[in-house]
Amino acid sequence: MSSARRPVAAPPHLVLLPAMLCDADLYRPQAEALAGEADVATLVIAEPGMAESAAAVLRQAPPRFVLAGTSYGGNLALEIALTAPSRVVGLWLMGCNPGPHPDPEAGGRLSQRVAAGKFEDVVDELASTIVYAPGANGAAAGAAFVRMARRLGSAVFLKQNASLLARPDRRDRLASIQCPTLLTWGRDDEFAGIAHADLMASRIPRARLTVLDRCGHLPSLEQPAAVTDAVRTWLHSDIWAAT
Repeated sequence: MSSARRPVAAPPHLVLLPAMLCDADLYRPQAEALAGEADVATLVIAEPGMAESAAAVLRQAPPRFVLAGTSYGGNLALEIALTAPSRVVGLWLMGCNPGPHPDPEAGGRLSQRVAAGKFEDVVDELASTIVYAPGANGAAAGAAFVRMARRLGSAVFLKQNASLLARPDRRDRLASIQCPTLLTWGRDDEFAGIAHADLMASRIPRARLTVLDRCGHLPSLEQPAAVTDAVRTWLHSDIWAAT
């Protein structure tokens, strides 16, 4: 199906929610490529709970929008899609786990270390596994993560991690998501393995899954061209064509 640009009087809205400790640079390749096709806004949200974070997004978002999220941002996007389904016309998820936190004790220890002044150490540890280092853009994506994390700082980490640790299990509600959904996943994601993508693809009625080889937890930076192609095709075939 053609993914050629469609003329629009008012570009549709695309709201991007970054991963924990990430900002607009996480989606810069896609935001630049989609300029003129969508009104793109990136929201960095740091509240101590998913419900509060979802409310913050809904206060800032337009009445109806396509919503994207990676990792922490993906869990937040899921919460919003379930909280306000009439406002979310499409859902794009990367690297998130719709279930509860797999190891809250380990996650809690990270927060304790950050609160004790070890933020830089935690960032370096996360950067060492958050991307697939042997990939073509692995080193650059890892360095970009460190820059974003340092800009946002420890206070943002503590709030976002608290939200992730206390997130509700949404696996039993996936079937209620009726909007078109794109899942873009790194095959080598060590934080949220491909099994989470397979589960969501099997339960969300209108989901399509794109798996990227030699890619870790941050596909938009590790495989920017492939991610841009996938989301552009999805937007034009599943979203814009239906509105």
